[in-house]
This record gives sequence, C-alpha cells and structure tokens, in this order.
Amino acid sequence: MDFSIGELGQLTGLPVKTIRYYSDIGLVPEARRTDAGYRRYDAAGLARLELVRTLRDLGVDLASIRRVAETRISLESVAAAHADAIDLHIHQLKLRRAVLRALARRGSRPEEVHRMTAFARASADEAKRMMDAFLTAVFADHEDDPFAERMRAALPVLPPEPSEAQIDAWIELAELVEDASFRGRVREMVAEGQRRRTTSEAGEPGAASRAASEALMAKAGAAVTRGISPGSAEGAGIVSELVGHFSTAAGRNDDAAYRSELADRLATFSDRRVERYWQLIGAINGWPAQPSVVPAYEWLIAGLRA
Repeated sequence: MDFSIGELGQLTGLPVKTIRYYSDIGLVPEARRTDAGYRRYDAAGLARLELVRTLRDLGVDLASIRRVAETRISLESVAAAHADAIDLHIHQLKLRRAVLRALARRGSRPEEVHRMTAFARASADEAKRMMDAFLTAVFADHEDDPFAERMRAALPVLPPEPSEAQIDAWIELAELVEDASFRGRVREMVAEGQRRRTTSEAGEPGAASRAASEALMAKAGAAVTRGISPGSAEGAGIVSELVGHFSTAAGRNDDAAYRSELADRLATFSDRRVERYWQLIGAINGWPAQPSVVPAYEWLIAGLRA
C-alpha cells in the first residue's frame, strides 16, 4: 500500500506544504514517484512522518529529529534532553508569572519594569555574575578579608518555584547590589575593619561586641521596644550598663573619650541597608527570619553621644 502526499496530509493532519518540505530535506523520503512525477509514500514513510510530527509537537528541532530518524542518536536521549529543556522553560515561565504578579502588586515605575522583566529572563549563571560583580567591586582591594569569605559563602539561590516574597526579595536585592552608594558603604566597612585589625585596636571591637552582644540585644532592644529615650535617666542607666560590658572587654575606662570612640565604631559597622542585604539573602534562601538589630545599635549610639 502506498499513499499520495494528499492522503498523508489527511492521515496525519499536516499541511501538504509541510510534508513536501520534509520530503525535500530528506526527513520523510518518498518511496517512489509516478510517471507523472507525483510522490508516493509507503507505510514506512507514514510511520516516519508520524514520528516527525510527534517530535515537532514536543518542540524537538529538525536536526535532532534527523539524527533520531537516521539512528545516529537514540530517541531516549533526545527525549531526555528535551524534557530537561521543557523543565527549564517551565521554570522561566513560573519566574515570569511571579514577576508579573510582583508588577501588579508594586505599581512599579517604567525603569523597575525593565529591571524586573530582565530578571525574569535571567539564568542562574547571569544571577551569579551579578553577585560576583558586586562582591568584586566591594572587595577589590581586600580579597583576603574574612568578611569577603562570609559574603561569598552566602550567595542567593532562588528555588525552582520561588514564592512571591522571594521574587520581591530578589528584585530588591538586585537593586541594592547595583546601587553605587551601597557598594561604597560596604567598602567603607571592609576598609575600616581591616584597618582596625592591623592597628593597636586589633581584636577590640570584635571581642567587645561579642562579650556585650546578648546584653546589648536584651537591654537596648527592649529599650527601643518600650520607647525609652537614650537621653533619659532610665536610658542613661542602661547605656552605662552596656558600656561597662564593652569597656571591660576592651580594657578601657568608661569615660567621654571611650564613649565617643565606641559610638563612632558602632556607627561605622551598623547600617540598615547592610542588615537588609542579609535579610534579603535569608528570604531568598529560605533561612529562618532574624529580628532587626540595627535599631538597638542606633539607640546605643545615640545614648553614647548624649
């Protein structure tokens, strides 16, 4: 039994023009031609055409189909590769859907729309490149800084199906790491930290901060929550207690000079945007949420300066 090209079209639902094209490129060769030059196809040609149609419906490119048809590559390997490609496409579609929902929620400006749609197209490699560019700019002169190691070990990784909150966090993080003033602020903190480690002050801030951290959070944080002014009598008492932890750990006297130095030091290493950076990283990576500690430091700084 053989078939005309029109009969193949009826059997497969493919346009005659498409079947003719597949024949012309050798993908579905005809069995013979009539004396009048009309193409005739046998059962094998029909089976080949059915395979081509199925694989094309699944998005397989013609070059891969040809390799399958010519048994230069197995159908199983082609199917696996295209299943992986479909997984990636689904992932990208989900990201775009999440970004569209974020756009609807945020009422974004035109420049934000461009940034968000660019993010929706971004691959994991491009996202890593963005973070690498940020870290390179920040630690250009301080590659051996321990803070650099900490930041490089905690890169954001979106899950395959991110939540709306994770999408929002990623968009905010992308804006933050591309902000020149933020990069400059982190560089300032890194440079100051390195300077202190190489001077007579080495070890003092870290040791003092660790020794007083629990008290600082408990006392200063509670004072912030209760609305106690750092300049009030009650606030001054709390400040004195906290400074006692710092001065003891540092081997210093609690005097005006030390309080001024401590205030400057805490101000250098306390920044809401830097804390926000870590909060966004945590949100993207699904880490447990951590309470904000910068308000407590700001409260203590105000008390030290009072």
